[in-house]
Amino acid sequence: MAKLRAREAAKDYMLGAKLRIQAEELSDKSLAKKFTRNEATIKRVKLNMPVRVLDKEDQDLIRLCIREKDRLDRRLGSLTKACLAVQYQVTTDAISLELDFAGFESPKAKRKKKVSAA
Repeated sequence: MAKLRAREAAKDYMLGAKLRIQAEELSDKSLAKKFTRNEATIKRVKLNMPVRVLDKEDQDLIRLCIREKDRLDRRLGSLTKACLAVQYQVTTDAISLELDFAGFESPKAKRKKKVSAA
């Protein structure tokens, strides 16, 4: 029974990893790259301050992206190993074990491998 709960927790954790990637794509830094502006411009849009270098449509799109990132961040809070362990009444080690069985490699570890290989 505990193994099944750990497996479900691991599935939720993997979902969280995908959502973290999406949230990273909506960060101020990523939005600045996508719109070829600096982060300060994105922050000004976020704070509803006047920005002359972006038209209204782009500003609205940036605000929409920021709202989506906030929504993802709120959801991600409950998809950590610690929270899932409490929710499913299993240990974080049991979740990690199920992740290993599933062949899951965290995106963070993948990036580290890319950097060290380069």
